Order: sequence, then C-alpha cells, then structure tokens
Amino acid sequence: MKIHAVEIKEFDFTEYGIYYNMLEDQHNILHSKTDVYEDHMTCFPLIDTPGHLGYTIAQSAPYVLKSMEKHDHTMEALFCTADPIIVCFAKSHGETPPQAEDVRAVILRKGDVLVLARNIWHDACHGMGTPAAYYYLASRGASPATWVDVIGEKLTVTY
Repeated sequence: MKIHAVEIKEFDFTEYGIYYNMLEDQHNILHSKTDVYEDHMTCFPLIDTPGHLGYTIAQSAPYVLKSMEKHDHTMEALFCTADPIIVCFAKSHGETPPQAEDVRAVILRKGDVLVLARNIWHDACHGMGTPAAYYYLASRGASPATWVDVIGEKLTVTY
C-alpha cells in the first residue's frame, strides 16, 4: 500500500498533538521584528516535561515504513528548519503494535513544528528525494526507545 504524504497545512493534526506554523500562526506564536532580526516564539511551553535536544539524520523518501516508536513519558517536538521533511505517525491502541491502516504521513516545511502527544506512534522524519537532518525536543527516557514492526500491509511512503 502507498501512503502519499500531504502538506501539514492540509491535515487536521489535533488528534495526534499540536501543529505550529512559526511564521504565520497569529494565535499561538508571538512575533516581533526590528531592523536587524525577526523573532517567532510559542506562547506556551512546547512539551510538558523538561526537554533534551536531539538531532537526527535520516534517509530520503520514498521509502518502506517498517517500524515505529512511541513514548509514554514525554511529548516530542519535531522541527523543520530548512529542507522539507516527511513524518509518519499513527494512533496508539494500548500495547498493540502500530497498524498499517492507521498510519498517516505529512510534509513539514521551513518553520513548521509538530508536537506529538504521548503514545503516538511515529517514524523518523525523511527527506524528500535526499537525506534530511532535523532537530527534535523530548524528555530522555531510561533507555533508547523500542522500535516495533508495523502490522499489516507493506507501506511505501511517497510524496
């Protein structure tokens, strides 16, 4: 089965967490500008625990999605700072592994931030045609996250 990533602006992300457009959001972002800089800051803390900054370098799309991770101890914020990235996510059904039919994919562009709620299955972000690097913010767990195979039909993520 192919999953075609859609622009985050075209997707209602509220069931999975919070979406911020750092450049355009007029409700959840404070904007300031002078003749030497432009600044955009969230009105509220980004995650609900003290956070650790991470940096990931991932493969490019299209790709086959094989496994996902989730966190019950923290929310996770993903930042697109330059080239577009694709992120896949799915709702959790307790301890059941992620289900192929639940997986969704969105494209984040420069200035987009996703904050995944606790227990939302997700993949590493991927570049569009080239490898991508991105930052994330989360509270570090006791050990590295466990990646679990996606159950169901083979998923190819495209854009």
